[in-house]
Amino acid sequence: MLIKLCDAVSKCLYYALVAMGVTLIVSVTLLVAARYVPFVPRWLWPLEIANWAMIWMVFIGASIAVRENKHFNVDLWMGKTPSRKVLLFLKLVYYVFVGFVTLTFVFFGYGFVVRWALIQTSEVLTINMAYLYVSVPIAGLLWLLFLVEDCYREFFMPKRRSGEAR
Repeated sequence: MLIKLCDAVSKCLYYALVAMGVTLIVSVTLLVAARYVPFVPRWLWPLEIANWAMIWMVFIGASIAVRENKHFNVDLWMGKTPSRKVLLFLKLVYYVFVGFVTLTFVFFGYGFVVRWALIQTSEVLTINMAYLYVSVPIAGLLWLLFLVEDCYREFFMPKRRSGEAR
């Protein structure tokens, strides 16, 4: 159940990432065209749209990276495999540190949105800035979901033997 939920959320995140990428490309293209083509108007809103799309792309991409374990790793053993106990210890250290960062994003991000973002308005788009800043606690919640999924896969899900059908 948890893995199916995470699969569905991940698929939605991929579509959102593509949508944000297309939005970023279109708005930046419009800005560049307005600079060099005389009949294209010089609007200010594409710059703000590009900023918002880039910020959402960062947090959506970070969430996908947590799910797929694609974030930055340091190989301390230079390709040699340490013992099972060392691997277990490193995995627990990973869960503690990523969990700490995740909870920091959730609690402090939510506090910032409630205290400050709800009273700010975008100058050009005149949209409440909470729609932008809520990306921080949402990313934290997604990281938490994917961290719980990874913990479940690592410690509670039965391991498949090599050669066994899925």
